[in-house]
Amino acid sequence: MSETVVSSDDPLSALLRQLNFGANVIFRAEYCGRWAVDTSGTNQVPFHLVSRGEGWLHDPGGPPRKLAPGHLVLFPHDEQHVLSGSAAPPDPADINQGPPPQISEPATRLICGYFTFDRLAAAPLLAALPATMVLNLAEAASPSARQLVDLWMAEAADPRPGGDVAVDRLAELVFIEMLRLEAREGRLGGAFSALTDPRLGPLLASIHREPGAAHSVKALAAACNLSESAFVQRFKKAVGTTPGQYVKHWRLQLAARALAQTSRSTSDIAASAGYESEVAFRKAFRRSLGISPGRYRRQGQAVPPTEPEPLSHN
Repeated sequence: MSETVVSSDDPLSALLRQLNFGANVIFRAEYCGRWAVDTSGTNQVPFHLVSRGEGWLHDPGGPPRKLAPGHLVLFPHDEQHVLSGSAAPPDPADINQGPPPQISEPATRLICGYFTFDRLAAAPLLAALPATMVLNLAEAASPSARQLVDLWMAEAADPRPGGDVAVDRLAELVFIEMLRLEAREGRLGGAFSALTDPRLGPLLASIHREPGAAHSVKALAAACNLSESAFVQRFKKAVGTTPGQYVKHWRLQLAARALAQTSRSTSDIAASAGYESEVAFRKAFRRSLGISPGRYRRQGQAVPPTEPEPLSHN
């Protein structure tokens, strides 16, 4: 195994590529009268942008919240939720009934969809985000954020050819801008926050890029120009877990993806994940994901039947 090599590449961009990050806008619609929308249950990250009018967010975490144009709501843990046209709890019969054939004023225009990731690999990053995030991008301190949201809303209202793809790509840009804003305000936690750390960011990028490298604490600390104890303390405070636990999680999730999506041999996948023997890999895989590599591959599933072993925060 090679030793840790830290690249100067943009850590966030590199990670989002490896997580197969994308956005899928499932509908752009106008509502009036009685309406309610719930897009949870996909195991992705649902989002809603109010681009016109107003709406109300109903979720288990608190009282109804009024939403205005420019409000972006997202649910990093696929939290059950309802957006509706009233502060009163919506009638379950009204949920996801679709927009009315004729729109009368006042009307609300929504852009709704999902931010998509390789969910297993993204788990330690998404875990640090709250269940519900509400951001007023129309009043963001960053002019680029306001301009980007204005362009997204304008494109969503424009029926020109190519609009579906354009709206998806703009949604991806909005998500990245949201991460930048939250990091700037100190509201991001976990690995997403650590990616902006001038020492830990490039280091995390090297772990993501080369999971099979040695990544010993000694090598990682030296790459950060820190003592081993100072490095471990800084890493754990920023990411929420030890370097060894993070490396192990990343290796096994990438191995799970390779098992599900490729025909590579188990021994080859084990070696690329940094395991010196297939036996050691099989034991670690079963202990973490609750299923053997062979059974995982035979079932052809992207998500194991049991939740993966949680990362320790002790």
